[in-house]
Amino acid sequence: MVLLSVGLAVPTLASPQAPDEREWPLDSGHFDAVKAWTLSRGEGVTVAVIDTGVNAHHPDLTGRVLPGVDITQGAANGQVDVSSDSHGTSVAGVIAGNGGVTGHGMSGLAPAARILPVRVSNGETITALPLAQGIVWAVRHGAGVINVSMGMTAADPQVREAVVFAEAHNVVMVAAAGNDGDTGNQAEYPAAFPGVLAVAGSDRMGGEWIHSESGPFVSLSAPATAIWSVKSGGGYLTADGTSYAAPYVAAAAALLRAKYPEETAGQIIARLIGSADRPGGSTGRDDRFGFGIIDPVKALEATVPSASSNPLMTASAKVPEHRSATGGGSFAFRATVVASVAGALAVAIASFVIARRRRAAAA
Repeated sequence: MVLLSVGLAVPTLASPQAPDEREWPLDSGHFDAVKAWTLSRGEGVTVAVIDTGVNAHHPDLTGRVLPGVDITQGAANGQVDVSSDSHGTSVAGVIAGNGGVTGHGMSGLAPAARILPVRVSNGETITALPLAQGIVWAVRHGAGVINVSMGMTAADPQVREAVVFAEAHNVVMVAAAGNDGDTGNQAEYPAAFPGVLAVAGSDRMGGEWIHSESGPFVSLSAPATAIWSVKSGGGYLTADGTSYAAPYVAAAAALLRAKYPEETAGQIIARLIGSADRPGGSTGRDDRFGFGIIDPVKALEATVPSASSNPLMTASAKVPEHRSATGGGSFAFRATVVASVAGALAVAIASFVIARRRRAAAA
């Protein structure tokens, strides 16, 4: 694997325009992005997208995508999306799309954040080792927030160690909860590891997205239906999935890290949890929404959390079940998992085939 520089001259952005109807999560009835952007736009924060690569040449990502890495090839810089459904590129758009600045495209929730693309999948298969390596590489190359919109039901120890490494280096870890809520609802990793913001999906009316995973590992919820974002080959797509809920939370974390650079990752997570909207006026958390649907404006305006530690480190429902592996977004993965446990090499074989469960439609 070749380690590449992440230096990039990032242009100063003008103020984004108000979102149009296709960008419904950003409207005043949901995230109220226009108000949030008066408080923070994510300047100076690097968000790693652990995925299939990101097309850095889409007009709405101009100046946002840093040179990254291709863990699977060891030579490229992660700026090519090899998936057939633009997975990594569309996830990056949800975070830092800046087409609203130019007036001709879509905006991410944190349009001034920088994207660090870390390709760990060829779009057909994924293994635990590249996923773990990708997380560690992102930490070592300046990521303040890491988004993983994929997962597996095997609690692989190498991935667990990578998550612990990220948390020890003050990085906010965000992962999609998964899309099998109506067909098995098995806990997915890295979302179900302690300390990770596991993101379930909500719909436009604030209800639970029907396919979203649920369970005691869920931390927060965010929009997962009819999400409009950039398409790798140019243009746009509309898609469903917790793959798109997670980057909204990652983007909100970027807004907070830009406004409160002195706060720890634990304090950023506490802001997101403490400010989330509980559906139906409920209190506490539940297995469908976690602590609620994120509210970026409330999180930005909240008082400083008193404790600096990660409030999710006490989470109890992190059951290490070794089964099949599934994608948190629009696909499920099958892979060969090679794990090093306590100095001994253990090989766990799981045959996974990508299943396009949440198809993206061109827009």
